[in-house]
Amino acid sequence: MVSLNLPQIGLVVSDGGRKVPESEDAFWKLLDQRLQLCFEALMCRHNALMGVKSDVSPVHWQYGAIARLKSGETIDRFLTGGYSSISLGYIGLYELTKLVKGCSQTEPEGKNFALRLMTHLRDKCYEWRDKTNIGFALYGTPAESLCYRFARIDKERFGTIPDVTDKGYYTNSYHVDVREHIDAFDKFTFESQFQKISTGGCISYVEIPNMRHNLEALKEVVRFIYDNIQYAEFNTKSDYCQVCGYDGEIIINDDLNGSPCCHNKDQTKMNVTRRTWAIPELLERRKDQGDQSPRSPPERAPSTGPPNSAPLTGG
Repeated sequence: MVSLNLPQIGLVVSDGGRKVPESEDAFWKLLDQRLQLCFEALMCRHNALMGVKSDVSPVHWQYGAIARLKSGETIDRFLTGGYSSISLGYIGLYELTKLVKGCSQTEPEGKNFALRLMTHLRDKCYEWRDKTNIGFALYGTPAESLCYRFARIDKERFGTIPDVTDKGYYTNSYHVDVREHIDAFDKFTFESQFQKISTGGCISYVEIPNMRHNLEALKEVVRFIYDNIQYAEFNTKSDYCQVCGYDGEIIINDDLNGSPCCHNKDQTKMNVTRRTWAIPELLERRKDQGDQSPRSPPERAPSTGPPNSAPLTGG
């Protein structure tokens, strides 16, 4: 996969974020130049795999995980014809829209631009596929670190630009800016339009409170996801007190409120998990690192960059 830094293109054509361009012409011209670079980089990766023999990974290529090739046989025939895919990633649709149109992609003018852009990226993948017989696909980059790296590079070059480089990160793929006031259902509905275009890979998130006493509302969210969007998750807090067995939210602040049941504040006897910048981090301390807590920490959920999630209203 090769990922396209969309905000950087917007920064170049907007004079470093100083003014919204009067025309989109310069943007589309520079975008196509960057896309050509992406194509060349992706072809380098593809060509590097051509001629590789099945012996490089027998489990995958000889024992059936992917194919059952003979020892010494190349994997070439599995790299074309749509059997495998090679991905064009993208990041920062929100920041790009702010730079080129002066508004969020959730506003009508911004939405129109964002959808045209996404369609253009997808059509480029189709064009490359027809040209090479390789399965190019448009993919919302899971930018756990890239969202910071791109923003840092552009801040060093262009300075601090409000709503762009001042945050310290770029919004992942097509996601709504985390600072926007939008409920879970509207966020899923809006982002589903972009998932239909980003068919090589995509995911949307919302953040919900503790729903143990409102399971019907939780079912409604799951039902809405099933009916309206291709791939989505909701994140919730998952804490555990090893003293009283409390399983809910433990408030974390300077005073450390601790378990609401037994008021335990001993950090060595609790498990607290938070989704920080969309990456679950286990804030766990034990006196004896060799001890095992009564309950295993939650598994890490897939992530896609900054906390591009909306609160679930009510419940």
